[in-house]
Amino acid sequence: MDLLEEPVPGVGTYEDFNTIDWVREKSKDRDRHREIATKSKESTWALVKGISDAFSGWLLMLLIGLMSGALAGGIDISAHWMTDLKEGVCLNGFWFNHEHCCWSSNETTFQERDKCPQWKSWAELIIGQSEGPFAYIMNYLLYVSWALLFAFLAVSLVRAFAPYACGSGIPEIKTILSGFIIRGYLGKWTLIIKTITLVLAVSSGLSLGKEGPLVHVACCCGNILCHLFTKYRKNEAKRREVRRHRWWTWRSPCSSRCSSPW
Repeated sequence: MDLLEEPVPGVGTYEDFNTIDWVREKSKDRDRHREIATKSKESTWALVKGISDAFSGWLLMLLIGLMSGALAGGIDISAHWMTDLKEGVCLNGFWFNHEHCCWSSNETTFQERDKCPQWKSWAELIIGQSEGPFAYIMNYLLYVSWALLFAFLAVSLVRAFAPYACGSGIPEIKTILSGFIIRGYLGKWTLIIKTITLVLAVSSGLSLGKEGPLVHVACCCGNILCHLFTKYRKNEAKRREVRRHRWWTWRSPCSSRCSSPW
């Protein structure tokens, strides 16, 4: 059977929870390289296509790095803002967290740089008091209410739209890297819900962090962007190389500073 042709239905395709045939995938990739090398000697256009095929791996890594880095930055900024939202709000703009709200104030000092008239606690906005037992109780109730709301939204979104987005994702990604097929675990819905609920879960104050789940986010970015390039879209072994690269890129910084079982 010509491995360069479209696969016959039911033959050469992988169902959910199956294992990759590494020999067949490597054979397909070798045949693809052989065909590109043969055609590149026949015309200039085929040579250009061969060069673009060789360059596509570098371009893919660049796109994955930009996408996963942008998502990680957005998650970090959003988590800081929503964490401070449990305590109060900035009058200059609700999208500013406590630190950014006081940056532009001329009434702050180094010793009390977290206090400025632009930042108001919930007790100041609701009952007009910043100190005293009633202010403390009001701030406490609002703090707990926001935390419960964030945690409830995170659980509800995962349960309703992307069950694969729960947990850190580290054991499942290890399984996928070994050649096991789990459809949807690195899909677009998992990426979207994981990004949103990671912000909500961290902001709620749950005992978890962003390092482990960000590995899952980066692998989702790699899996989605692989579909833009033919040699990765049609070869599970090539996609596994991309996932493994993102795994080690995001795992190494955390392993040097975090005490984690993975």
